[in-house]
Amino acid sequence: MATTKKTAKKTTKTVEAKSVVRKGALAYLGLYGFAAERARLRTEQVKAIYTKTTDGLFEDLVARGEKVEEFAFGTAKVAQKRAVETFETTTDKVMSVVPFGANDRVAELEAEVTALNKKITALSKKAAKPRKTAGINKQVMATDKTAPKAA
Repeated sequence: MATTKKTAKKTTKTVEAKSVVRKGALAYLGLYGFAAERARLRTEQVKAIYTKTTDGLFEDLVARGEKVEEFAFGTAKVAQKRAVETFETTTDKVMSVVPFGANDRVAELEAEVTALNKKITALSKKAAKPRKTAGINKQVMATDKTAPKAA
């Protein structure tokens, strides 16, 4: 009989714990729903205030934006025209200072540099060949060893 009392108490505590957890979860959901409803009401109030106070404000801002856009495009076109004119005049000044035959002279100098590089390469190949060193001739040494010794 003692075992049935303990089991009944555990079952009762488990059921009570589950109901407390369930009530807590339901309270959380209720809080969330309350907050969502308040946010919706507040949004409607702000929309109402905005529509009353901003009658024609959007259209006014669009008109101002168009004026600024026209001014910016006009300024950009003027700046572009000035930049093109400055580029052309500067190019003309530089072309008048630089002689036209300069490009031909550059080609001559490049050909001369190429010829000199070829000469340097040929000379370095000649210098790379090994020279005969003065000293003992190995062929003479070999004949000395094989030659019969005089008595």
